[in-house]
Amino acid sequence: MAIVNKYYHRSHISEKKFRLLLRYFAMDLTASRTALLTAISRRSVNSIFLKIRERIAFECELASPFKSAEVEVDESYFGS
Repeated sequence: MAIVNKYYHRSHISEKKFRLLLRYFAMDLTASRTALLTAISRRSVNSIFLKIRERIAFECELASPFKSAEVEVDESYFGS
């Protein structure tokens, strides 16, 4: 039986375990703690966490209102 993971292709991690990794990522657990809880190597967890962060950064860039090359700033002063 081949392990199929629609979120992370060519992985030996099951979908259920990957969703658990995402949950621990959202709970802001460290990679070491996540590795202990999921029985996946710390190196694999670090790699997956890095890819998740890169994907989040990519999606934030797409949604950014500052996509254009020029941003106009006036000479207003706020505060004291």
